This record gives sequence, structure tokens and C-alpha cells, in this order.
Amino acid sequence: MNKDFLGLNNFVWWFGVVEDRIDPLELGRCRVRCFGWHNESPNQIPVDKLPWAHPIVPYGLKSVQPPTEGTMVFGFFADGEEGQYPIIMGTVPGIPDEIRDISAGFSDPLSAADKRNAAMPRKIDTGASQLGKDTKGIRIADEDPSRYPKYLNEPTISRLARPVRGEKDGKFDGVTNESIANTTIDIQRKMRVTGIPTAAASQWDEAYPSYAAKFPYNNVTETESGHAFELDDTFGFERVQLSHRTGSTLEFANTGATKIKSTSSRQDITMGDQRTYVNGDKYETIDGDYYLQIGGKLRILAKSVEIVSGSGTAISAPQGISITGGQSVAITGLSASMSGVSTTVSGVKTQVSGEMSTTVSGAVTHILGNAAVVVKSPYGRAEHLISEEQGIKNLNTCTPNPIPDPLPNGPPPPSPVVASLDFPASNINF
Repeated sequence: MNKDFLGLNNFVWWFGVVEDRIDPLELGRCRVRCFGWHNESPNQIPVDKLPWAHPIVPYGLKSVQPPTEGTMVFGFFADGEEGQYPIIMGTVPGIPDEIRDISAGFSDPLSAADKRNAAMPRKIDTGASQLGKDTKGIRIADEDPSRYPKYLNEPTISRLARPVRGEKDGKFDGVTNESIANTTIDIQRKMRVTGIPTAAASQWDEAYPSYAAKFPYNNVTETESGHAFELDDTFGFERVQLSHRTGSTLEFANTGATKIKSTSSRQDITMGDQRTYVNGDKYETIDGDYYLQIGGKLRILAKSVEIVSGSGTAISAPQGISITGGQSVAITGLSASMSGVSTTVSGVKTQVSGEMSTTVSGAVTHILGNAAVVVKSPYGRAEHLISEEQGIKNLNTCTPNPIPDPLPNGPPPPSPVVASLDFPASNINF
């Protein structure tokens, strides 16, 4: 029986460095320069002559993210000692202390210009980006691409997984900014919105990122451009965060508090019913205009309603508007007017505080019930009850009391108080 076949022959393993990940078959393969099997001279063994190394993908995963150029990997040769069919089993993190010359092998063979021309991923320049104040979100400035590794003398795993935790008086005092520079948490810290005014004459600040990870408890997936997914099990700071490279965030803090932030525009679409419950107060602040369109009925049920406008307020309806008060309705202003083809004021008592001028352009055609005309002045009082059964024809003038002579050296007396009415009826006696 032949015992020299794949799986029973010698297991030949290797270490190497990825020098090309642009797989024409899009299987996630990489060209790897293997130590001992290939020399370091790209002139003798060019990158395009290196064998394609096939990745091993976890069960059920339908995609693969190949490691970047310059990453150290480990694997074996499926064809044994032939060494022509490498299989990548995983990457090998390290602490690089130098970036090898681009002309040497076992390194990233792409220059910054090569990556720029190929539109390869790059992170945001957190120093140059800034929060926009013109409803346009943040203004993004990208870093210039660089050769791998970007950082020297520190581990190649994500900075989000291994921050430096500060201490003061022997107690945890937060994560240092330098240890998480150029990460999405760094962007979130720098792009916080503070001093947000509310209609309750108060202010509030965006919550500070609850990030306080401790190695090795933060399970991080971070991409080249800075997107991150964190499942942080750090005791006392357990959290989940999905963040975009710009700082747009969905975060669940250790208390269960949730923060959703968009650093640009946002759309919420529900193809069905939506219910919102707030067990507490709710504040909404909009720097621009607010447009609300409802296809059905709008009903607001509250203990009290207060609407404050900085300028004019208009309420219109094609049919009618009804304002009802269980006790009273007050309309105040320097000028108040009611107009319409038919205008009705009803109540047991209608009172005008201050001077009142009433002008009727045309005839007063009907009085339902009795109308009491009362005229008061500093000099007396006159009143009359007008009934539609009286058959009123004309009431031209009504002078309550004779006007006295002016006091010596005093101000002139006021003008007579006159009521003038014209009714299409028969007679009236004053």
C-alpha cells in the first residue's frame, strides 16, 4: 500500500511574509515569500513568481479578509516537500522595530505612492478632521497611506485591544489618548458635541465614550480604514460598540445605556407601525427647520401644552379650527382680530378690559334675545335693554350725563361718551 500521499506524507510547515493580496480569483489567496524556501531578493524571485497561498476559513464563514502586505503568516505545504501549494493557517503578531527597505524581500513591497494610486484603504487624520457647524457633519481628512507596519516598537494587534490605562493614587484614571491615537475612539473623543441647548432652558453634552478596555478582555475587529467592532468584557466597563471610521457609533455601555450617533445625515424608515416609549423626559434640539407631514390624524395628549415662538405663529385649516377651554380661553396681544364671513362670540359674559372701539360696516341684522347696552364714563352711567320684540328702528345717540364746565385752570373735560347704533326696526325710548 502506498503510504506517501497527502495527509500521510511528511507535514511541511513554514513561516513567511505576505507580499501580494490582490487575488485575481478573489478567493482571499496571498502571495507569500516563505523563509528558507525563497530568498529575500525580489530580483531573483519577483513577487509575481511567488506561489499563491490558499487561506483556511472558519466553518460557516462566507468571506475572507486577507492580511495586508508585510504581515507575517504561518502555514504548511499541501504538496509536502514540493513546496508549491502553500496553505495559510493564520497570522503571527509581533513588535516590529524597523521597516525593511522596499527593495528587500520579506516586507511590504508597495510604496506610499503605489498605495495612493491604487486607492488602498487608509485611516482618518484625526488631527486634521473637525466637527462641522453647518449641518454638514464632520469634515474628513484622510491620512496619507504608508508602508506596513505603520507603528514601530509596539504590538501589531489593534490599539483598541491594548490601551494604556492611567492610574492616579492607585486607582484607574482612564485610558491615555496617545495609546488609542488614530482609532475610532480617538475620533469620538475629539468630535463630541457639547453645550446642546434645550427648550427647558438647560443644556446637555454628548456622553463621553465609555471605553476603558483592558487587555486581553476587549475582543476587537478593526479594519485598515478604522471601522471597528468591539465586544469588551473588561470588568466594570463591559460594553459593545459598532463604529464607523468617522465616529458614527452604535454603543451599549456597561449599564445598558445606548448611544446612537451619526456624524453625517441619517434616515429612519419603518415599513409598518412604530412605537416609542420613554420612561422619563425627552429633549429634542434641531438647529435647522423641522417639517412634519402626517397622512392621518395628529392627536397630542398632555397634562399641559406650551408653544413658544420666537416670531410669528400661523395656524390654518381648509375647513375649521376649534379652540375649547374647560374653564377659560385667553387671547392676548397688542392687536387681536377675528374675521370671517360669520364670526361668533358666545358666553355668559364677555368682558373687554381697556378701551374698545367697535365699527360695523353695514347693518346689524338680527339680535337673538336681549342686548344690554351699558355705557360708563367718569361722569355717569347709562344703560338700556334692547329686545327684538320692541321693533327697534333707530338709536342715534346716547349721552349718559351733561358734560360739566371745565375746571378753572384745569385740563379740558373729556369728550362725550357716545353710542351710535342703527337697527332696522320701529322705535326706542331712552
